Amino acid sequence: MIDVELVLPAGWAVLPTAPDTERVRKWAIDGIIGRALPATLPRDRAEPWRRELRKQLTASTDEASRQGARWVVMPLREFNSTRIPGSMLITILEDQDPQDPEQLLASILDDAGPDGSCVDIGGATAARISAVIHQEMYGRDTVGVRVSYYLPHPARPGVWGLMTFSVLAGADVDDPVVRAIVFLFDTIAATLRWVERDAAPTQDEVLAMVTATVAELEGVAS
Repeated sequence: MIDVELVLPAGWAVLPTAPDTERVRKWAIDGIIGRALPATLPRDRAEPWRRELRKQLTASTDEASRQGARWVVMPLREFNSTRIPGSMLITILEDQDPQDPEQLLASILDDAGPDGSCVDIGGATAARISAVIHQEMYGRDTVGVRVSYYLPHPARPGVWGLMTFSVLAGADVDDPVVRAIVFLFDTIAATLRWVERDAAPTQDEVLAMVTATVAELEGVAS
């Protein structure tokens, strides 16, 4: 099985979005909500935010699953007392009728114009495409930055990785904090390496991984 690995900062989680991982995904979402909005908060004030956070996390991971994404990567720990408003989707595509990767990348970059650039990731040339997006968040129209990476496997014709991350920006996509968060995601993306697995991780294996991340967060909080 062809897969990818990333080097992640402490306190980041990798959530599965394959069709057979609903149990782990629900457990992980429950853990994230419990960490972000603990039971010690006043119920009348915290419960609406819990419902909204659950709605957002469930919607984003369900949509990732519908799109065929394999993983969602997101920060669970605050950075300099600020929650990082972003997440990354990772998809592995296998084309049965492979196209020339150089021609395909050239076409992608041509369509992107000034928003596209070439980068070296995972042992091959990849395309990085950025865009300003608008989406509704907590009932308000929010501006954000979306960056997509198209990565051909260096040794497997027809195998591609697609990494997409979105960062909410409020009203100003050029805010230094937003630019710093985009840079952080870019740095994580640059660590991607292709790997071969005997089989997909089991639910218990993924559950153990998420449990370790939540335990790490609880240790920091204490």
